[in-house]
Order: sequence, then C-alpha cells, then structure tokens
Amino acid sequence: MAATALTVATPALAEEPSLQTEITLLKAQVAEQQQQIAAQNAQLAAQAKQLQEIDARLQTATAPASVLATSAPAGGAPTPTSTSTLAAADNGSTGGRGGSDTTIGGYGEISYNGYVHDASRNQADLKRFVLFFGHRFNDRISFNSEVEVEHAVASSGDKGEVEIEQAYLNYAFNPALNVKTGLFLMPFGFINRNHEPPVFYGVERNEVERRIIPSTWREGGVSIWGSTPFGLSYDVGVTTGFDFAKLDDASAPLLGTHQELQLAHAANLSVYGSLEYTPTPGVLIGGAVFSGKTGHANADFKADPTGPNFAGIGGRVTLWDVHARIQHSGFDVEALYTRGSFANSAAIDQIILDYNTANGAERAILPSSFYGWLVQGAYSFSLGGDVTLNPFVRYEKYDTQAKLPLGLTADPTNRDRVLTTGFSFHPLHEVVVKIDYQKFFENKNNDRINLGLGYMF
Repeated sequence: MAATALTVATPALAEEPSLQTEITLLKAQVAEQQQQIAAQNAQLAAQAKQLQEIDARLQTATAPASVLATSAPAGGAPTPTSTSTLAAADNGSTGGRGGSDTTIGGYGEISYNGYVHDASRNQADLKRFVLFFGHRFNDRISFNSEVEVEHAVASSGDKGEVEIEQAYLNYAFNPALNVKTGLFLMPFGFINRNHEPPVFYGVERNEVERRIIPSTWREGGVSIWGSTPFGLSYDVGVTTGFDFAKLDDASAPLLGTHQELQLAHAANLSVYGSLEYTPTPGVLIGGAVFSGKTGHANADFKADPTGPNFAGIGGRVTLWDVHARIQHSGFDVEALYTRGSFANSAAIDQIILDYNTANGAERAILPSSFYGWLVQGAYSFSLGGDVTLNPFVRYEKYDTQAKLPLGLTADPTNRDRVLTTGFSFHPLHEVVVKIDYQKFFENKNNDRINLGLGYMF
C-alpha cells in the first residue's frame, strides 16, 4: 500500500513546475484585467462628474432663482418644488437630437366650497388642469411653457378659459446670469410663482395674493436673472403692463387690468425688479417692485368702443411687496405685505362716473391705492415615508379700495379680514387632500368650508 502511494505521488511532483507556470500566467492576466477595469472605472467616474456638473447648471438655468431659493423644504416642511421646476430639471425625460431634452409635467385641482350661511352658493369645480412642456436644446438654451384649462369647459357659453401661462426661452450664461424672453411669471410674493396645489396651504389661494397681487400674473418681455453662491437672487426686466381701461372688477383691480400678452397694448412698457436673500437654508427674505404707465399714449385709444372714452388720458400703476419665510424642524412660517397705487385715478374715475350717469351703467372705479398683508404658520407631522399631515392657520387683511379719489365712498365688500385654518394630507409629496374653514369678519356671508384635491408631476 505504501509503495503504491509513492508511485502515485511521483507524477504529481513531476508536473508541479508546469502548474506553477500556468498559475503565474493566470495571475498576470487577472492583474492586467484589474488594471483595465480600474482605468474604465476612472473614466466612468470622470464622465459622471462631468454630467453632474452639466445637470446642476441646467437645473439652475431652467428655474427662476426665487423658486430655487424657496423650493427646498427645511425640516420636513411640505413645500415640494413647483411643477415647472421639476419638469425643467428632469433627467429622466425623452431625449432629442444632439442630446437635447424634452420634459412634460403638470398639475391640477378640484375643489368644493360649502357656504355656511347660504347653501345655494355651494359649488364643486375642476378649478385648473395644467400641462407643462419644456425643452433643453443644449446646456445653455431651454424653453418652458404652461397650458392651462380653467373650470373644465371653455366655450362662448361657459365660464372656463384656455390660457397660456408661460412660454419663454432662457439662455444660461452661468447660474448668476441668465436671460429669458417671452411670456413669464412675475417674481412677486409666494403664490404667483409656486401655485401648484401640493405647494401651498389651503384649498383656495390666499385672498391677498389673488386680489392685490393678481396671481397668476404673467407679462411678456425680457428678464435678466440669476442666483449667487452666497444666497442672493435677483430678477429684473422690461415687460408689458396693465391697461386701466379694462377694469371690470373693483374687488381685484389688477386681476382684470393685466393683459396676459393677448394683443397687449404696448405703447408704454413697464419695469420691475426683485431681490431675495437666503442667509441660511430654510430662511428667505425678499421683495419686488413693478411700475408702468397704463394709458399707452394713444390719442384715440378706446379699449372697448362701447365703453368710456379714455383718449388722451394717462396713468401709472405701481405695485410692491415684501415677504419672508422660515422653515425649520417641521415648522413653516411666512409673512407678506403688498401695496399698489394708480396715478391719475381722479381723472380716470371722473370719466367713468360720467359714462355711468349717461348710460345707466355701473362700471367699476379705479382706486388710488390698495393693499393687503398676511401671516401664516404650519407644522408638518411625518406619518412615515412620504406621508405627512400638515395643519396650518392663516390670518390676512386686504382692502382693494383703501383710498378713492373725488371723495368717493368705498364699497365695504372690497375689504375684509380673513381667518383660515385647516390641514393638508400628503400621501406623497406630489399629491394632497385638503380641508379648511374660512371666517370672513366683515362679509360674513362668505364664511365657508372648503375641500380640495390636488396633484403635480
């Protein structure tokens, strides 16, 4: 048995040098392959870094600086980025020629308003259905647009509308310097730029940013904007403006007189500027001012041939706001004050009064000044994952006829103090169910309970 074992072992010992050679060759091949893999990994890492840098620049270039400054939530506060910003920065969209990028987004909201003192006014409404279309031609030039349908049906016999809310081109030199031109949102307040239902508290947009700041307010023009590494963002531009001859609602004087770039009279252009500062994440301080003539220097101008004749009458509108927001550890507190004025309102209103007397009409008159302010607080309770419950309370005051010319008396229905309290339930950031109660202290017949459903993508 022992001799047999030795006879078997001898050939194995004889083959050992050839096995060692083969092992050595295999180790060399493995080492070479490892070097190749390491080189490929390094190349991929460099390419990934380059793509990240380009993507960061594109994300900054396709969203207004003020949106970027306010969209990041602090401490779980329920303020997801607006739909247009998400769509413009989306990297998972379909590709086009030359590495270009097309994005689609949108938002919508359905509401129910139940009036406490008059059930005959109760109503349900598909308030807004909006689609966003964006396109990146290259790493500098992008296009953004929004198409909106209001109140479900738009026809000559219905109250619905189809609107283009945005349609502009942006050229990004760098994050601190961008130029955009076309139809774009004005950088005022909070709601005008971030009005997707999951982003704001309450079923209805607050009264101040509807009656005083005419959300959703957009103008056609040219803007220079940007953001700096130390938290300062700016936006300045030259745009179309308001047309006082279109005034049809004293409860929201700018909402009816802004032209929406629909055959807009542009003999006189307007200017605006805004600044916002974020000294630390979750803290925002900002303000804006807008001013422009409203008569459009047209000697025979009549916005409506059947209405008052404002030929040769000039005017100017000025609007400004200041706002601040703090988001920390689930808390979200904001405040806003805004004021506007119409110059030459006495001459304009005298023409309106004479027209009303001669024709038995009741056309709205133009205020000399109007204002509003609000304070709001909220807290976000995390229920696990993306699920949150966000109670809030808001107090606001507005007066759309704070001062009238010619000794005219203001309509008390155009001023009020409103307390709104309720909560938002987010099963995920982009979907929200809302309920709230609104108490109107001056016009108590407007007290109501609101229910809402909203989404964005």
